[in-house]
Amino acid sequence: MTGSDTTLQDMVTQELRWDWSIDSANIGVSADQGAVTLSGHVPTYLAKDRAEKAAKRVKGVRAVANELEVHIPASGRRDDTDIAVALSKGLAMNTSVPKDSVQATARDGWVTLAGTVAWDFQRRAAARIARDAHGVSGVTNNIALERRAQAHNVEHDIRAALYRLAGIDADSVHVSVSNDVATLTGRVSSWQELIAARRAAAAAPGIHRVDVELRVEPAAIPAGV
Repeated sequence: MTGSDTTLQDMVTQELRWDWSIDSANIGVSADQGAVTLSGHVPTYLAKDRAEKAAKRVKGVRAVANELEVHIPASGRRDDTDIAVALSKGLAMNTSVPKDSVQATARDGWVTLAGTVAWDFQRRAAARIARDAHGVSGVTNNIALERRAQAHNVEHDIRAALYRLAGIDADSVHVSVSNDVATLTGRVSSWQELIAARRAAAAAPGIHRVDVELRVEPAAIPAGV
């Protein structure tokens, strides 16, 4: 590894240790030209997700390969029936997920979500319920979005939403819309900005899918950090 790769590896390792919600004892980190790979194992699927988000928070990270395996300890294991019941209750109680719009299937601890919702935030809310459930080793989100009539001049609306967001250089993000698909190109300086831009585009009326082709180009990492 180059010196900058070693610095980035150390920074990601420190961030994982800094986050009290992550047990990083069995997580390995490697870096190669801004691409970070997480390896090893964690006790929950939620921990796997949190570790990836922690790595993406670090300045200088351009991409993350999450190769962590979920090794659920015996005390945390649940059979598929228990997982399915818990998810059914969680989906029914969550006000962001329309009633009876999402179905969850558990097989060997792996959860598959199906159904149709109107908005992307509803799809993400259902995924969070599955991700956070005890005993879940993985999640496949097959929830579809309803086709909606596209608002007039939706590209302008998305650009306006990006300009309202603090921390995003909206002039560096380009928006194009074809039918119900919004495509974001250009660059951002962090993964947080990328996620914020995607969510802003997904919230636009008539947008069914957002293709994110943004480059993450963080500022240079000071030597000796």
